[in-house]
Amino acid sequence: MRALGLMSGTSADGVDAALLDFAAPGEQAYVGMYSQAFAAPLRDMVLAANGPLPVEQMAILDRHLGACYADVAQAAIAQMGPVDFIALHGQTIRHQPRAAPGFTLQIGSAADVAVATGLTVVHDFRRADVAAGGEGAPLVPPFHHYLFQNDQARVILNLGGMANLTWIPGAGDPRPLQAFDSGPGNVLIDAAVRLLSRGTAQCDLHGRLGAAGKVQEKPLMQWLKHAYFQQVPPKSTGRESFDDSLVRSWWADWAYGEADFVATITALTAGSVAEALRNWMPAASELLVFGGGAENPTLINALRAALPELPVRLGAQVSGIPAQALEALAFAWLGGQCLLGRSLPYAQVTGVRQSVVLGNILPGKNWPKLLAVLATYPEKAFINGH
Repeated sequence: MRALGLMSGTSADGVDAALLDFAAPGEQAYVGMYSQAFAAPLRDMVLAANGPLPVEQMAILDRHLGACYADVAQAAIAQMGPVDFIALHGQTIRHQPRAAPGFTLQIGSAADVAVATGLTVVHDFRRADVAAGGEGAPLVPPFHHYLFQNDQARVILNLGGMANLTWIPGAGDPRPLQAFDSGPGNVLIDAAVRLLSRGTAQCDLHGRLGAAGKVQEKPLMQWLKHAYFQQVPPKSTGRESFDDSLVRSWWADWAYGEADFVATITALTAGSVAEALRNWMPAASELLVFGGGAENPTLINALRAALPELPVRLGAQVSGIPAQALEALAFAWLGGQCLLGRSLPYAQVTGVRQSVVLGNILPGKNWPKLLAVLATYPEKAFINGH
């Protein structure tokens, strides 16, 4: 059984597709990945959706995203071979789990993907968790536990648009899995680069601009007082708290150079991760970094400086799984849990009050065949790595 996970995150830079083989143990389950950047008009539409969005525009964006996901799925399958189902995260355009009532919304038409590929699509993973009293994020920690548990406790850091941390107990340790969003990952760095370049650049490529600047401690200390950093887990965040408007407000009061601005925002990301680890997570033997931020050496160096007591390692070098493939791979695995009707241990992750199955199933043309395959899987399949 093979699944294709599709992920587009808050960085709004494009879609990552990763293929998972459920028959292979542990890290060997990773087959390959395919990435495709958003076309500039689509990226602009996604970024604009952070503000008020009329229902007609949301419906149009939903279809455009669905067509993009379908294109990526077809290209990935052509490159890596057939799959049995697709797990689609979708594009988060609102995440307010602590509103009254709480909500989270991911769009990107799963129907377009199912029609284009003929495959069953598992999608809309977050809303059931919110309905059961959870934060709806982060959802990938049980997959981190499945893939990376070792003799000693480890922490997995995913530096996507936002940053999330997963503490994995060592083998035989009865303590539960713990995880939460620590705050911004790449989102503020990207916003600063877009602002300073007047939209001609989308990210600090290889961390060059941040490396050329000097961290300004006074504004950094002020920024670290942001209310989200003081919030006790379980917690999750998004562009509602950390977006371009926040960066513009900081820039309006900035009294130093442009490179210093990017360097200080980079230090903010590293410092907020370090504070979150020290304040709310047990000790660990190492920190493995994944996500697009793992490819920013200035950010990695800032993390190492902020965490001198903890070995910080690039997850791709340790596991052989590319930094940007891990989250898409996780949703492929989560799709399998949904198809088998399995709930996962999220009480110490999202704060959910009861265990629920995450995801909705949209049957494709292959649904009868997929049901027959699922019926052959033993009780512990997808959980213990075989």
